[in-house]
Amino acid sequence: MNMSQLRRFIALGLLAAIGMTMGCDEDAKCKEAEACKKQGKCKVDVKDGCIAGKAEDCKASVECKTLGKCSLKERVCVAASEAECKAAERCKTDGLCDLHEDGCVDLGKLFFPDCSVECKSDGHCVKREGKCLALSNHHCMGTVDDKPEADSVCRTEGRCTVRDGDCKALTDKECESSEACTKDARCLAKDGKCVATEKGCAESDICRRAGRCTLKDGQCVVASSADCKKSARCELEGLCTLKDGKCIAATSADCARAGVCTKAKRCRAEDGACTK
Repeated sequence: MNMSQLRRFIALGLLAAIGMTMGCDEDAKCKEAEACKKQGKCKVDVKDGCIAGKAEDCKASVECKTLGKCSLKERVCVAASEAECKAAERCKTDGLCDLHEDGCVDLGKLFFPDCSVECKSDGHCVKREGKCLALSNHHCMGTVDDKPEADSVCRTEGRCTVRDGDCKALTDKECESSEACTKDARCLAKDGKCVATEKGCAESDICRRAGRCTLKDGQCVVASSADCKKSARCELEGLCTLKDGKCIAATSADCARAGVCTKAKRCRAEDGACTK
């Protein structure tokens, strides 16, 4: 090697050493930054500044300990397993124990847009393995608040308690607070649903209003003309005879006893109603 080649070799070596030193210095700046300690962003990147470059940095970060973000994915630290979520502090303190989209969440308080129809009808508000289901009482109530939404299955059907991915009515109290009880006399919890009783049907408002006075398959129904005659619609409109499951005005005699005859002169039965 001649003198010229030697000088060139030394110069290249110095440049390489300087480059390595600069690289180390730049990584050192990231390692000293708060983002390294908190988010595992300890490696320098020319384009994006400090990034997460090693799984070890993720595991050593504050967010691994608190939020379960202990795995490296595309230059950021993320939660990659249920185990990471369950080991995190926020699982114990705030219930963020479920893995969802690279983070730890409480699925019992989430409402997926693509489950909106089933959420309203059955409380099935989150999707797991391609299926919408209920994971908490919040789903049954349609809200993260303590008071159920007016259109929730808890409020309408008394199904306020989650069991095996579904909303169930487990107590009479749940039924009694629901529209199933106030509107349909289904006030007794049985097999996860609110059902009516024979006594409940006979004493209910829907018996007095619409003649639904007889128990059938857990519901109050109109079962006879006698049921029709107990209703306000018989007294007021002459709908006193059962036909095809409905109370109708079958004869002029039905109309003659009704308020529509004495007050509006609609005393003749025609097509199931009282007319003039």
